[in-house]
Amino acid sequence: MTHRTLLLGTLAVVATLLTGGVSAAAAQPQPRKKVFIDQDGAALGTDMISTLTMLQSPDVEVLGITVTAGDAWVKAGTAHMLRMLELTGHGNVPVAAGAAFPLINSRDLATAWEAQYGEFSYKGAWNPGRYHEPHVVPTPPTGVTTLAPVDLHGALFMIQQIRKYPGEVTLWVGGPFTTVALALGLDPEIASLAKELVLMGAGFNVDGGGNHRINGRREFNWWWDPEATRIAMSAPWRRIVITPVDISVKTSLGDDVKRRLAASSSPAAQFITRFHPVGQNAGYMWDEISVLAFLDPSLITRQQQLFVNIDINHGAGYGQTIFVEDVVPGTPARPRTMPSWWRVATVQWDLNLPKFYDQFVQLMSRTPARR
Repeated sequence: MTHRTLLLGTLAVVATLLTGGVSAAAAQPQPRKKVFIDQDGAALGTDMISTLTMLQSPDVEVLGITVTAGDAWVKAGTAHMLRMLELTGHGNVPVAAGAAFPLINSRDLATAWEAQYGEFSYKGAWNPGRYHEPHVVPTPPTGVTTLAPVDLHGALFMIQQIRKYPGEVTLWVGGPFTTVALALGLDPEIASLAKELVLMGAGFNVDGGGNHRINGRREFNWWWDPEATRIAMSAPWRRIVITPVDISVKTSLGDDVKRRLAASSSPAAQFITRFHPVGQNAGYMWDEISVLAFLDPSLITRQQQLFVNIDINHGAGYGQTIFVEDVVPGTPARPRTMPSWWRVATVQWDLNLPKFYDQFVQLMSRTPARR
């Protein structure tokens, strides 16, 4: 055997070993993304469906869910959330009841504000047509749950889970920030201990999809508790990603999507088929974009870095999204004239709509393995 033949044979063996090593490494399962969900709890619609979208992902480990007052009062919202989990096979995910009321804002204050500056089209748990006392839990349209929340306030549960996995937990917020603000008041370090803050909220230049008949920069999640929003948006998160109403209004849970879901026997798809039948208006997919863009950032086709916060002056601007566009991409520094409470956020403006619907249907059609 010549030296050349020996050398070639050795190289072939090394190449085989290296290839096998790479394949073996590639075959190793990637660690799932750790997510803690904070959501309000309307019985039907985007609150439940977006939470279910996150739960359906095989790439995500949901550490827990807190329910905050907003679209529904916290006791009712917690019951709605537990029932959804029960019906869709996710009953092992722990749920804690969070904040029961906004920090300062109230039904009376909101009514007085509307008398001066214009009526809101949607007021969540304060809406006249759906209002009931906060301690009352009406029978949900999905039925009564047999599950119970964990015996810990949502703010403490949030702190516990973020501290358990420092630097790993994405805090995903689909409702008002009240529970987050309470958690930050108890433990300000959770902002820097979390991996990132991802949320649905705020309005910028939306046309017709806002909360206020005059000003679309008042979005419900932020308007319900402006002071909590200011606390949360001023905290030193490593990264903030915002799905605003501007992009939400480009979507709809329409009949075409619902027909595709009806063809699946998965519990998630059947939940939507049963409670959002074809022909029933299910509205915009407000929170679902935020979840799916978190799972696959390539869905977003246009986004921008902005300084973002909220107006908490109790005048005409109360509850309005405020922002500054003078941000240099890739640099965290702020101009010297900016107050310390301004934070840079990545704001999503547009998405690949067909891909979004396809991925939504695929996730909802999946029957997750029991964990």
